[in-house]
This record gives sequence, C-alpha cells and structure tokens, in this order.
Amino acid sequence: MIPVLTCVATLLLAASPESRAAAGRPAAAGSQKAGPDTALVHLGPAEGGTSAFVARPPGRAVAPAVIVIHEWWGLNGQIREIARRLSLQGYIAIVPDLYHGKVASDPETAHELSRALDSDRASADLDAALEWLRAQPRTAKSRVGVIGFCMGGALGLGLALHDPAIAAAVMFYGRPETDPGKLAPLKAPLQGHFGAEDQGIPVDRVEEFQQALKTAGKNAEIYVYAGAGHAFMHEGRPSYNADSARRAWARVLAFFQKHLKG
Repeated sequence: MIPVLTCVATLLLAASPESRAAAGRPAAAGSQKAGPDTALVHLGPAEGGTSAFVARPPGRAVAPAVIVIHEWWGLNGQIREIARRLSLQGYIAIVPDLYHGKVASDPETAHELSRALDSDRASADLDAALEWLRAQPRTAKSRVGVIGFCMGGALGLGLALHDPAIAAAVMFYGRPETDPGKLAPLKAPLQGHFGAEDQGIPVDRVEEFQQALKTAGKNAEIYVYAGAGHAFMHEGRPSYNADSARRAWARVLAFFQKHLKG
C-alpha cells in the first residue's frame, strides 16, 4: 500500500485570489514544442480502473518510461505539459488520473479531493500504469522512473518503496519520510527537490529526511532552493520560481539520463 501524504497545509497557506485564477492553467505559451504523440488510455479492468494521459516521443523505437504523478489539482493542463516535456527528451510519460475524472481549479476543492483520495485505490492506479507500460512493445523491457509533485511527490516515494521495478524516483516538495526503517525497502536512486521558503516542509524537516536516508544507506540527491517556496515548479502560479525551476529540471533530466538511459 502506498501511503497518501498530501501538502494541504502548505498550499492553503499559499493560496491567494491570483493563485485561484491560475490553478490548472497550462504552461505559458511557447513552452510546448511540436512532436509528442499524445493520447488518453485506460488503465486496469474495463469495468473500473482509471484513465491516463500518455505522451510518447515520435517513432516506434524502444524508449525508457516515466510515471508522472499529479499534484492535488488532478490531471490538468500543467501536469500534461510535464509529460510532454519528458517525451521531448525521449521518454514515454504516463500520468494516471488518481481523481478519476475530477480536476480542481481552486484550493478548497483540491483540498477535498486530496483528502478523499483512497490509498489502496491510488496504489492500484499506479500499479496499473506500470502494468500498462509493461504491456507496450516500446516499454515492455525498458527502465521505468517516477516523478511526482507535492501530493504526487509523496506518492512517488511510496511507489519506489514498495515496487522494486522502479529504477529512479524524483520527488518535488512531497512530505519527507524521516524514519530510516520505513526507507529501508528503497532500491531505486532518489532525487528530491524542496524550497527553502516552503512553510509546510521546513528546511529542518528536509535535513531530517537526508539524515534518515543516510542512516538507511540509500543513494539520494536532495536539493534545497534558496528563495523558493512550495510548488516552485508550477508555471503560471505565483509560487513559480523560474531560476529554481530551471536548475531543478536540468538536474531531473541528468538524473533520468543516468539511471534510465545509461
């Protein structure tokens, strides 16, 4: 079971009228590039399961894969853009819809949806995404990574903890696990990104996370960005920090290049 860990308090503190207006808005015009083949697919049983957004690089060549886990907003335009950006780097990216068709455009609704998320069902949806990748000719034998943001960052860590098939895990400002014993099952190398000004995940908590990983003997890269708060990667929101986002994304691509393509 993957624990459902959310970033509710932080995002409620950060919410503003401007952020409410921007919630769910896709990345700024010009950031999208032509090329990816995108589609909605069904995961799991025909009479259940959920849908997922998939972005594939052009062609039919075998490619590594990345499971992308959305924030508390749901499967919106911004998280689809993350998948497209990964596909432009040569990855087949899949974003399972953990809210089963619901998308929030304001923090109050996002809060309700994240609190109502059933951990067993979320775990099944993420497992189904991995099963879908294993059933595709281009990814049947490929390495698979995971990347998640806020709520999705914690879920991504959970997926890597319970599934040894994950070859690399990246978490952005998801709640850290500070118990070395609970980190013991982690097999995949881990990369974590946090904002120094995050009110919900203070720097001392990140340091406890780093120490717990070290005590557990885990391979991890943890970065803290000065001047950045929570959700600093989310373009179009007041929390967006362009410099931190640029540096973090470069590190993500280098990390996946090493562990998924190397």
